[in-house]
Amino acid sequence: MKIQNLQTNYSNKNFKAREYALIKTTLEGVKQNFTVYSVNNKDTGFLDIMASNIVLKKLTQGDGFSNKILTSWKNIINNSIMMAGFDEPQQTYLLVKGNRPCSIISYKDMFNSYLDGVASWPVNVNKYVKLAGTSMFKLLFYNAEKNGIKNIFLDCAKNSPIDLERYYGMLGFENNISTNPFISDKFISRSKFLEVSKKLDSIISIEEIKAPKNVNLRDIMDVSYLSLNNQQKTIQR
Repeated sequence: MKIQNLQTNYSNKNFKAREYALIKTTLEGVKQNFTVYSVNNKDTGFLDIMASNIVLKKLTQGDGFSNKILTSWKNIINNSIMMAGFDEPQQTYLLVKGNRPCSIISYKDMFNSYLDGVASWPVNVNKYVKLAGTSMFKLLFYNAEKNGIKNIFLDCAKNSPIDLERYYGMLGFENNISTNPFISDKFISRSKFLEVSKKLDSIISIEEIKAPKNVNLRDIMDVSYLSLNNQQKTIQR
């Protein structure tokens, strides 16, 4: 696996994001539609612009997140974006609601899959997107089932400001053998992620786009997250 040239050129129009799937969610009577795009090293210019506009301290103002949590959260977003610069077997997908990206996932797809990062963020001040992160895990399980993946592995920091171990546990990940005092090594077996994926079918559906197109994300996306006047606080987690 090699990393491509990540030099950012904001005037570059040769982006190669590819339409991948439509995701529909339903929870407590609220329905949402998302589009998933497959992104790679050709999209790093756009992703860098997007990252610079995800100012979590402002997007979550008044919600009580500590600086440690915000820093850890942004590091996960940045790492997931950085991994898009690697070539295969790296797979990176961007989840978009309307014309606003709201989540990203990046992982290596081999005999087993290795999750490098997954994160979601508000699309405006205090406007969280319900099921964005869970939809990305559903996509991970969907692709793993389709590609015959045996296990999915991930590492997360112990004693992180964000309780990732609890979140991953809720999704069916178990502790793997590890002697590292700082990193928790986790995995989920094929039988388990198939079970969890089936349970998610009741709230999340995925439909691959039959005739996907390559698109320039800068032409169709709006990542000016702080520009809209959001008078009413809407929290959807």
